[in-house]
Order: sequence, then structure tokens, then C-alpha cells
Amino acid sequence: MPPKKKGKGKGKGKKGKKKKNDAELTIEDKYKKTLNEIEALKDHLSLRKQLARRAESHSEEWKLRMKMAQEDLEQQKVDQKDVASDMTRQYKTMQTEMGVRVRHLEADLAKTKAQLAKTEQELKATKEEKEQMTKQKDETIAELEEKIRNMEFSYENMLHEALDNLVMKLDVAKKRWEAEATHIHTVEKEKLLAFGLNPLDI
Repeated sequence: MPPKKKGKGKGKGKKGKKKKNDAELTIEDKYKKTLNEIEALKDHLSLRKQLARRAESHSEEWKLRMKMAQEDLEQQKVDQKDVASDMTRQYKTMQTEMGVRVRHLEADLAKTKAQLAKTEQELKATKEEKEQMTKQKDETIAELEEKIRNMEFSYENMLHEALDNLVMKLDVAKKRWEAEATHIHTVEKEKLLAFGLNPLDI
């Protein structure tokens, strides 16, 4: 039984387990970070939608104002042609600006949606990686437990075998000692009888 080697093995096991726990903590941190990024992107997407709605609302408001101005211009006609022309120019300029702004907002919205989809994909991959690591850890633990059971069974068999061999050796030694003791007793008894002495009298 090599206790030193067994101690080293336990040390390696603890070290490996520590590395696995560190790796698992890293996955958890990455998972939480990804969730935070998704929430931030969702907030950004909501803000962009509000801006787009406001831009559209302003555009409709200016259209309505332009329509009212045109109605006033139609009533006043000649004297307000310059004003109508200027208002038309302003409306077209603002409409162009609003169109450009709306297109920019739509582009930002599409980009945000793409980032959200990418982040969700990364989250899915992170979950799968975490599940794979958990599965591997469970398989490793099961394998180590099986090895420990096999080692315990082997050591138990070796111990029984060693004890059986010891008992057999003790039985052989006992029989040999008994035979030698009987032989010595017989020889000593014969010597005493040869001198005319009775061993029972001594």
C-alpha cells in the first residue's frame, strides 16, 4: 500500500477540480455578461424605435401644417405666392431631412437587430458549452467513482488473500513446531530411559 502515491493522486485531483471550478466560474461570468449585453441592446432598440416614431410624428405634423398653409395661400393667392413658395421649399427641405433621418434610424435599427441576433447566438453557444462542461464533469466524477470502487474491491481481495496466506503459513509453522517439539520430547525421553530414569519421576 503506497500512501505517498495515493496522497499525490489526491492532490492532483484537487488541483484538477479547482481548474474545473475556475473554468465553470468563467462560463457563468460570460453568461451573465451576455445577458447584460442583450438587455442593453434591447434598450437601445426601444430607444431607436421611439426616435423613429417621433420623426414620423413630426413629419405628419409638418405635412398637416403645410396643408393648412396651402389652404390659407389658396384663399389669399396672389399676395402670398412668395410665402407659399418659401413654405414649399422649407417643407421639401425638411421632408428630405426627415427622410434621410428616418433611413439612418432604420439602418441603425437593422444593425441593432443584427447585433441582438448575434448576441443571442453567442448566448446559446455559451449555454451549450456550459452544458457540455457539466456533462464532462459528471462523466469524470462517475469514472473516478468507478475506479475507486474497483480499487477498493482489489485491495479487499488482496487483503483477504494476504490474510489467508498468513493463516496458512501459521498453520504450517504450528504443525512444524509441534512435530519438532514432539520429536525433542521423544528424544529426551529416550535419553532419560537410557540412564534408567523415569521421565514421570522428574
